[in-house]
Amino acid sequence: MITAPTSTALGASCARPLHTPFSSSATQCRSGIPVRLLEVCALRHALRRSVPARSPSGIRAAPARIVAATSLSAANTASGPPEAASKQNSGTSKLRPRSVKPDRKSNKSKSATSAKKSNTSSRAVIVQQLLRIETEGAYAALVAGSPSADAQEDASRDSRQITYSVSNILRWQRRLDFTIAHLTGKPCTKLEPRVHAILRLAVHELLFQQLPAHAVSEHVNLAKTLVRPAAGSLVNAVLRRLLREQEQGTLPEPPMPDASTPPDKAAEMLAVATSHPTWMVARWLQRWGQQEAMRLLAHNNRSAPAYAVRVCPSTELSPQKLVEQLQEAGVEAAVSSVLPKDFLVATGLQHLIRQGFLQRGSCQVQDEAAGLVVALLDPQPGESILDVCAAPGGKALYAASRMQNQGRLVAMDIHKKRLGALKTAAAAQGLQDLITTRTGDLCQYADWVASQPEEAGQEHQYDRVLVDAPCSGLGVLAKRVDLRWRRTPEELIELATLQASTASCPAECKAEARLLDAAATLVKPSGLLVYSTCSIEPEENTDQVAAFLARNNDYAHEPASEDQLPSQVIGAGGFLQTLPHVHDMDGAFGARLRRAS
Repeated sequence: MITAPTSTALGASCARPLHTPFSSSATQCRSGIPVRLLEVCALRHALRRSVPARSPSGIRAAPARIVAATSLSAANTASGPPEAASKQNSGTSKLRPRSVKPDRKSNKSKSATSAKKSNTSSRAVIVQQLLRIETEGAYAALVAGSPSADAQEDASRDSRQITYSVSNILRWQRRLDFTIAHLTGKPCTKLEPRVHAILRLAVHELLFQQLPAHAVSEHVNLAKTLVRPAAGSLVNAVLRRLLREQEQGTLPEPPMPDASTPPDKAAEMLAVATSHPTWMVARWLQRWGQQEAMRLLAHNNRSAPAYAVRVCPSTELSPQKLVEQLQEAGVEAAVSSVLPKDFLVATGLQHLIRQGFLQRGSCQVQDEAAGLVVALLDPQPGESILDVCAAPGGKALYAASRMQNQGRLVAMDIHKKRLGALKTAAAAQGLQDLITTRTGDLCQYADWVASQPEEAGQEHQYDRVLVDAPCSGLGVLAKRVDLRWRRTPEELIELATLQASTASCPAECKAEARLLDAAATLVKPSGLLVYSTCSIEPEENTDQVAAFLARNNDYAHEPASEDQLPSQVIGAGGFLQTLPHVHDMDGAFGARLRRAS
């Protein structure tokens, strides 16, 4: 079974020699022609037949019967349609005595047929979701679900399997494409999008999940139904070749770099083997070297990351009590090593969902790195706090919980709907009297405050202001599986430029570029401004702090102390710095910036 690469596994070459199809040892059919030759010919014929008549968008529309089929819920795994059962029994039910037992073989057959239909329907849903992400730019967390989505009453094993499959296929898509390109003999960009998605699903199930060989027929039927019969022939030829080469030990794996491999080639090799963009791997190799970079790549590919959970103080629970409950239910859990008073880490959320802890507001799924940002802010009872990029609200809720219901916290964001969800969560956690929300643009708000008379403007200055800035998110790739494919090196440079200064930005970018500077004007004299990101890139972190201090002489960097943070997360210079492969949590950065009195 293919697993996420570790530093040991990535350190050795795993390439295997390709089998020569026309060797003298090839099996002969009755006509004397090597079987391998016949199979290669069949594959080429299938490839020619699968050339689609594309629509203007480049994607062949699914037949109407498939659109209807895939709209069904994947959770419908009950027995076959009642209409079919009534037809089968029509004309005979009156003649059969009541004492006759029902045909168990028939019932088993119906159950098997129902399960088969459920599997086919689930696979169709997976393909449709992959296509939405690939061609429409949909977000994986929205189409495939998230931990909160599992809290619905109708969450089923099928829906969780769909979420797992979509997430893991996205995570490993470059590695899957390596195998698909080998099996088809052409780049994956030449494949029709639907066929490509079906092959990704099939290769993932056969190699990663180690499904038995008879699953191939399901993938073939899926291609025939979602695309056309000829596409089924192509999928059949490709997957039969995969099974044959896997059995023979000739299925190649991506080659790995050694000490003599040039840096650019090493980055390309590791990127294919670990399914990351080459430019990301090249950055991390240059910064940390191959061994540490491989640890980060392996962490990003964990298919079942642990979940951190914050226990809300309004309940009688404590992290230790909840850990004991989870362990009794067979769930691996432990109190957080960095925030033991408020957080625990568990391998699964199903028990918390079933017991209603999340729905009642007794606890909240929140990464420890996000909690550490609030610890760096260190809000105190009776203070005024402003969170300028508050949605979805995790940090604001945790900050309010530390204020012991004394003071006020303003949660600001440009998305009114997301602030509505924050208000609902605040009410569930008993924080509705402490938290108020403000919808609007930070820069416009700061300009309005500056235009007010001095006495009125002082009412809109705060003891502490948190700026959790928009960033590349390269510290959360283990959980946001599609993010690695959405980011580009040009985007990272653009984000850094926008965060750094307004001087070289076009007019439409000035508001975003002024985010940190605008927040700085809302801090009281001697107050604290905290800048944080979920990035591990210096251009978005320490470089931004240096640029800000150069622009604002009335601010100074205040190193974090061990009274605020555990020593293991305080990096060079006194900044909060967590690295996924080092601290086993999301990557995050934070800086305390103190305003002069």
